[in-house]
Amino acid sequence: MAEAENVTLAFLDAHPVEAARVIETLSGGDAAALFETLSPRLGAPVLSAMLPPAAARILARINEALALALLSAAATQATVGMLRHIGEPTRSRLLASLPPVTGVATQLLLGFPDDAVGAWTDPDVIALAPMLSAAEALSQVRASDAPEVDTIYVTDSSRRLQGEVALQALLRAPEVTPIAALMQPTPVTLSAMMPIGSAVSLGAWQRAASLPVVDHDKRLLGVLRRARLAQAARERTRPGRTHDGEASLAGLFAGGYWAVVSGLIGASLALLPHVKRVWPDDR
Repeated sequence: MAEAENVTLAFLDAHPVEAARVIETLSGGDAAALFETLSPRLGAPVLSAMLPPAAARILARINEALALALLSAAATQATVGMLRHIGEPTRSRLLASLPPVTGVATQLLLGFPDDAVGAWTDPDVIALAPMLSAAEALSQVRASDAPEVDTIYVTDSSRRLQGEVALQALLRAPEVTPIAALMQPTPVTLSAMMPIGSAVSLGAWQRAASLPVVDHDKRLLGVLRRARLAQAARERTRPGRTHDGEASLAGLFAGGYWAVVSGLIGASLALLPHVKRVWPDDR
């Protein structure tokens, strides 16, 4: 049993997206019971990879302290998606308890319709003033928590987008070079109010893993990442879900969800809702 639990935890840690697909088929009670056994560090990436309505149903079933811990450990954009599907007054309480910077960004993005690009925008990007040197810019990149940094955006004092600098160009430049001298025009920007359906069809995705998102005044709000766009498109085309209890552990593997993993992993995941509490190291 302990070995199977360790394999399950290792799989959740290494493959949160694949795990999320299966957990979405569980009943609400079973899914909530699973997350109550996981630390926020392990649970947040899996919860973030789920469709927001499914993730929100789990958050609504667990205690608020754990829900807040999971939201705080998740990326801002994922937090926005989940909170959008949590009813009041719980949503307001959770929003007020988030770290200040996350709370402000989350409140802003919650103002967009859920089928608009702005609702799926990741605000965790690096935006710097043009007068900074390459050395100063690299220092901020290293200190940043932004994920998947390959582009640095250049903005004015009002955060209006001026251009972008590729990370590779920054690394090759002499330390004293101002980033304004390295800046290139941003070829494509997305309006925060663009419908997701329109964003999906853009040819720019053939060349880019993310595209910058701006408001009506051209202020940079963040980026729309290809993976998040795929999730948004999947939610738009998602058929009606069954009620709690219609998905069972016995039927988890019938849909072929685990073609990407071995039989050992698949068998161990049948134990998901029954793993013991693993605080805080998940090992």
